[in-house]
Amino acid sequence: MTATILAGSCAQSSSDSDDGDGDYLELPPRASSSPAPFCGVVLWQANSEIEAFKASVSLEFSYFYYSDVASDDPAGGYQYNWAVVDAFLASAASRGHHGIVRFRDTDPELGTVERSLPDSLWTGTREADYDEGIDGEPVKRVVFPDWSNPALPAFIVSFYEALAARYPDQSTGLGYIEVGFGLWGEYHIDWDNLGNFSSTDCDTPEEALGRLFPAKADQRTMLTGIGDALTTIPWGISIDAADTDFGPYDADELPAGSPAFGLFDDSLLHEEWEETNYGNWEYFYSAYPARMNGGEFSYYTDYDQEHALDANGPNGVSLAEAARDCCISFVIGDGQSEYVTADALAAAGRQLGYALAIEDATILEGTVTITVRNSGCAVIPYHLYAAFGTVQSTQSLKGLLPDDSRDLTLTITDPDPDTFHFTSPVLLSGQVVAYTVE
Repeated sequence: MTATILAGSCAQSSSDSDDGDGDYLELPPRASSSPAPFCGVVLWQANSEIEAFKASVSLEFSYFYYSDVASDDPAGGYQYNWAVVDAFLASAASRGHHGIVRFRDTDPELGTVERSLPDSLWTGTREADYDEGIDGEPVKRVVFPDWSNPALPAFIVSFYEALAARYPDQSTGLGYIEVGFGLWGEYHIDWDNLGNFSSTDCDTPEEALGRLFPAKADQRTMLTGIGDALTTIPWGISIDAADTDFGPYDADELPAGSPAFGLFDDSLLHEEWEETNYGNWEYFYSAYPARMNGGEFSYYTDYDQEHALDANGPNGVSLAEAARDCCISFVIGDGQSEYVTADALAAAGRQLGYALAIEDATILEGTVTITVRNSGCAVIPYHLYAAFGTVQSTQSLKGLLPDDSRDLTLTITDPDPDTFHFTSPVLLSGQVVAYTVE
């Protein structure tokens, strides 16, 4: 698999626009120095420079444990307190940003005392030493929940059902959800780096599956249930789910009818990225161009972080190349605030996600038709409408793929070009959608 083969894989040659008669309507372009909403390089909300870089990003990220929200209900089942997530989203929105969340069941940083799940699900746990293999990182003792307990997969589905009820769409400030199991919710347990197991029933990969990590059937059940719940907020799983040893599928490619998840890549642009990660992207190729896709710059070495935004990336593949090849909308790059200016971070973010180009605008008998092309590298992930003042198009641009065009029509007799803009009910105060005019 090479970059040349994948290049342009997100582009489509078709167009759902039709040329028609009418008078040409000249529209002024609109620029923005910030990334497009729902796109760009992402900072953790805890980043001490978040205010200084707020115009350079449109998204903020935070991890959570399931136990931050869910606890055992004395009456049976579980009870949910979303205060910490509400606070995260409110803080992000105060800067005009949407949030990205990921909930973890297993975390090397958790230690052996704290719990990531409700107490009733923290029984039968197993432990192992974990050597992450990163310079300077010590060996850590990791506690794994008991995935042989059928109550745990059932809880995961019920949790995301509750999350979907709490945050029904992106207007709540929740932009994307990253879903996964295992270490950091990254869809792996890094088996080769584990040792000194607390139990002999999990010290082989075959035994670990279904104990330290959910069984394949349970994974499929959970992903289906999560997909049924998350129908209005884009969600994704790690590309590591392509691993046929631990991932949900045994087939050589993504089976038809799989849930509508996108992808995220937690080791973007590391030294062997083309050799190792591309294969995982290719596994999901039948689905990912039309889905939410994200990533995180590699932490394998300090060099990867320091040079992530170099013209040729840290190891010969640039961010722009990777974004085009893999249809990437956002990349978590929390460390970049140490290495680049706010302007440079914004410029990097503008290489990610969708971009709008107006190909044509005509008016005929009280109907304005705007032909819009997605000139970016990723799908438009939300309902976005053309508007003159308060009059907006009946069609939206949601789902428009790179290089595809779509006609948006508005019923208006005397449109004022100076009032033209793109609008959406999920945009936050201060967010601007830029566009060019061709």
